[in-house]
Amino acid sequence: MVCVYCCESISDGPSYRKHMTDEHPTFKVRMAFAHVTEGFIKADITELNCRICFTPFENLEDTAQHLRDIHQKPIDPKLDLGIQPFKLYGDRLQCALCSAKSICLRQLSRHTQSHFSKFTCEACGKSYSTITTLKHHIAYSHSGGNKRCRKCKATFDTLEARREHVYSSKKCWTNMCNFCNERFLNWKTKQEHLVQVHGVSKKTYICPECPLVFEDRKKYRTHFKLSHTEDIYVCTCCGLKFDTKKNLDEHRVIHTKEKLFPCPVCSKAFPRKKNLVQHLWIHSELKRFGCTLCNKQFNQRVTWKSHMKSYHPDIEDYQDMVNKNVKILLSVNKNDD
Repeated sequence: MVCVYCCESISDGPSYRKHMTDEHPTFKVRMAFAHVTEGFIKADITELNCRICFTPFENLEDTAQHLRDIHQKPIDPKLDLGIQPFKLYGDRLQCALCSAKSICLRQLSRHTQSHFSKFTCEACGKSYSTITTLKHHIAYSHSGGNKRCRKCKATFDTLEARREHVYSSKKCWTNMCNFCNERFLNWKTKQEHLVQVHGVSKKTYICPECPLVFEDRKKYRTHFKLSHTEDIYVCTCCGLKFDTKKNLDEHRVIHTKEKLFPCPVCSKAFPRKKNLVQHLWIHSELKRFGCTLCNKQFNQRVTWKSHMKSYHPDIEDYQDMVNKNVKILLSVNKNDD
């Protein structure tokens, strides 16, 4: 973790809290969080104390009242603090309001919003803690925002045009190497770069609740949520557990046989959005897969595989021969799900 005030890297929560007490006793919140928008400020309240008299508190509301009543600080009790509180114990995050556990701050933040949901989307019923986050949701989900680049805010007429923009515009890739400032489309590609180019040791993830160890961050987070939390989604038909509602909804079509995603070009329909997105590549002129032996181009993996087996049967391990840009394109495609 990095100090928001001086940008020093710190290894763990207790060291971070000690650093703040020792190095920034007169911490200026407005300066440190000047770049952060409403609804995105998160505060560790594991050891919450008044910075003036060091009285300990359990929650932010009591702290604010203490500062207002005892130290005469100008805090309006009618206004929301605009802060999401959490607690940090080692590598484990905990909701400050209901003790729900998490190992990912983003997941915990989504959970915490359920305690502050005051603004509801009239279109889909989802609730948010601030009007700003609700506006972001409406802009992206209900106003054609899925055709807008989240980084540079450029808008496009079709999803395919946005995919091509994201693929070709490295400046819009959000994962940057701390050593050489090279940008990557996704976190996994950046980690591979750190290991291969800069010699960074490959990271492993040890579950804080059981002996399991993971090399993949996503599998680690999924395991923790399904095995060690109650924040899960269970299929009422077969009892299978899922870490997100989206995954549960995708699973349910096995039981319902519904095809709710029609192709806008042809008459086919699909049970899952990702199946439709994959199908749309058939109608695209953008070729994702290229044979490095005869330079033929294909827009579907299955067609490329068929070509390799038919025309180059002597090549056994041809998976590594695919065009180097394919993984990037697949990542762009995945982001549309």
